[in-house]
Amino acid sequence: MTTAERVGLPEYWVWLTDHGFIATFAYCLIITPGALIIMAPILESRWLPLSPHKQFLSFFPGDMCLGAVAAWLLFLARDLPDEARWYNSTAWHVFVQISALLIAGYLTYGEYIGNLYPKRAVLSPTKLYHNFALYAGYGYMIFTTLIAVLFGSVWTWYFTEGLVFMVVPGIAWIALVFADNTLPGSLNEKAQYAHVANWHPIWKRRR
Repeated sequence: MTTAERVGLPEYWVWLTDHGFIATFAYCLIITPGALIIMAPILESRWLPLSPHKQFLSFFPGDMCLGAVAAWLLFLARDLPDEARWYNSTAWHVFVQISALLIAGYLTYGEYIGNLYPKRAVLSPTKLYHNFALYAGYGYMIFTTLIAVLFGSVWTWYFTEGLVFMVVPGIAWIALVFADNTLPGSLNEKAQYAHVANWHPIWKRRR
């Protein structure tokens, strides 16, 4: 069985599995923030800001922390047993995937009717990618792999040490989310740069 099969991940996640930690981490960085950095100038005719004054810390460097979490989980998942378990069943994964899609949709709708972003900004390519590809895709993959690793692995000293390497960047990401939501004026000030309403594809550049 491949690592994706041991976890129960669909075929479109196979490319991310069965590599060493460094290679897997590099692939995770392509998903985010790499894809968003490339997407912004092409689909929104702007450079995606990465400055802490104009970008949410939970995104950058936060998504790099999430990439480290995902990479360690997939690395640890290589040692899962080659057999059918409840955590790699189709029913379980369909349930989690549908739940993740509903959560992404709910959060997007909340932002659409909220006051933090203009409505057109919520419908921008980078915002929709971040909400659905990351929450419903990346989030689904991380959650199901975490459950598989926790319930399917043999808890050796080597495995426990690997969990520590996974938890550290996870705690760092939580701290960055907390910072975004507690620093005075942080949300409103950064929201106007993170996702914009006046976006347009580069091939429709305004004169």
